[in-house]
Amino acid sequence: MSLNQLKKHIDQLNLDKNDSHGYRAMSSFEMIKNVDLMIKRYLDQTQTDKGAVLLDVFGLMQGLFVAIDALYDLAIGLTQYKYHININQNPVLHELKYIRNDVVGHPTHRTYHEGGMGFSILKPDQISKEKIVYQTYIYQKNHMEIKEKEVVFKPLLINYQSEKEKILDNIYQYLIHSETKTNLPEQLFNLYETLNLEMLNDIEAEFKKTYELSNDSNHRFFWRASLLRTLIGWHEKDDDLNQLITYMSKVQASKLYDMALDMEHRKGKDLYTEIPTVLSKFYKFMRKNERDALKLLSYIHDKDHPLHQGDLLALMMMNPPKDVYKIFMYLRNETSEEKIYLIGSALRAYRPKN
Repeated sequence: MSLNQLKKHIDQLNLDKNDSHGYRAMSSFEMIKNVDLMIKRYLDQTQTDKGAVLLDVFGLMQGLFVAIDALYDLAIGLTQYKYHININQNPVLHELKYIRNDVVGHPTHRTYHEGGMGFSILKPDQISKEKIVYQTYIYQKNHMEIKEKEVVFKPLLINYQSEKEKILDNIYQYLIHSETKTNLPEQLFNLYETLNLEMLNDIEAEFKKTYELSNDSNHRFFWRASLLRTLIGWHEKDDDLNQLITYMSKVQASKLYDMALDMEHRKGKDLYTEIPTVLSKFYKFMRKNERDALKLLSYIHDKDHPLHQGDLLALMMMNPPKDVYKIFMYLRNETSEEKIYLIGSALRAYRPKN
């Protein structure tokens, strides 16, 4: 899938000063083209001068960062939704934003919880157009931790090009199926009521066939279907955790239902799922400690974020109720990225007073 196949849809956009979507799509389309030119130049030009190498490396990382934003905005501009893109499912590109912040965004001052600070330094003898190595010095409560990271650029570029092609294809397939009508929303309503695994598998297969999506598509429908599949097969001995799992299952099924309706430009029922007791207790804990605790929720769902474990420990030190502490402990010991995301997202759904 190439940008040229989407160009006619860009050329046919209705540019309305009262609707930003057209201009958003046009801007994003041009930026993706510009970053393609930057990547080509990066690959074609040999550099030996350290300053020139640094300029290319910084430009590449910033360009990829901007291009990923542009892919999201292209999807929203052309379809009004970001269902067709999910970069975070690609671990190489998911890590790019952390690397970019360390090296290009805020290398001389990163802030951490409870006054911690971090500083990143490139290793001068390991700077090339193939890779860089940098060290991050994290100071926190009279303790210093040093982390070293090697960044090899070829995998970044391969993964970006692969994801870009899949995303452009997802968008294109939506545009040529924009008038499609199915009974998928009705099936998903039944799935919300039953949480039946076989029904989920049938719905996923029908969605893929209807919108002519490839097996490796990262469409958010398949991602949420995968999350729901994990939830349906997830059982714990603890009643509070099982109630939370059922709640999260209903939430994911309702998101699939809303997505299917949106893609057909239809309205449906508002599916309300009652909040389980343990989550209600967490929200009360947050209300009581909102000033200090709210900022600690930002990365609670992201297992690989550098601040995930530190922020979780900080929440545990705030003397939460026993049932809430139990959820924190489960998160701390869990290794499944999906389960951490699901529980963390339920916690992040808390809404502050103002």
